[in-house]
Amino acid sequence: MMAEMKRSKPESALASGRTETSTTLLNELPYMAIIVIGLVGTTWTSISSTPRATYWVILTPITALICIAAGWSRSAEDGHRVAMAATQIGQWAAVLVAMYLITVSDTRRVLNSDAIGLMLLTLLALGVLISGLSLRVWRLCVTAVFLAVAVPITAWVEQATLLLLIIGGVLIALGFLNWWAQSRSPQRAA
Repeated sequence: MMAEMKRSKPESALASGRTETSTTLLNELPYMAIIVIGLVGTTWTSISSTPRATYWVILTPITALICIAAGWSRSAEDGHRVAMAATQIGQWAAVLVAMYLITVSDTRRVLNSDAIGLMLLTLLALGVLISGLSLRVWRLCVTAVFLAVAVPITAWVEQATLLLLIIGGVLIALGFLNWWAQSRSPQRAA
C-alpha cells in the first residue's frame, strides 16, 4: 500500500506539472498574438507600399477584445467589469479613429508607407500600454514594450519588420517546442 502511494504521488505531480505548463502556454497566447499581428500589419504596410486601413480596422478590435478579456478575469464584481469594458471600448475606439485617420489622410504624400506602418505600430503599442496600466496587467505592459521597441528597430534596420516577424516566429516555435518537450518528458519516465 505504501508503494502504491509513493508511485501515485509522483504521477499526480507529473500530471499537474503538464497541466500547469499547458495552462501557462495558453495564458500567454493572446499576448503573443498581439505581437505577431502587430508585426504582420507593419510588414504588410511596408511591403505593399500602401497603408491597409482594413487590416488595422480589424486588428484594433481584436486587440481590444484581448485587453478586455485580460481585465475581465481580474475584475471580481460585475459592475466593475462593465465599467472596465466600457472604458476599454472607448479607449480602443480612440486608437482606431487615430489609426484610420493616419491611413486615409493626406499623409501619404508626406510620409512613405514604412513611416505610416511605424506610426500605426506605435499607436498599437501605446493603446496596449495604456490598457495594461489601467487594468494592472503586467503581461499587456510587456507586450506593449516589445511592440514599442520594435518601432525604432524597424526604422533603423532595413527590412527589420520581416526580421522581427521571423524572430518572433522562431521564439514562439521555441516556446512550443519547450512546452512539447516538457509535456512529453514525464511520459518517458513513467
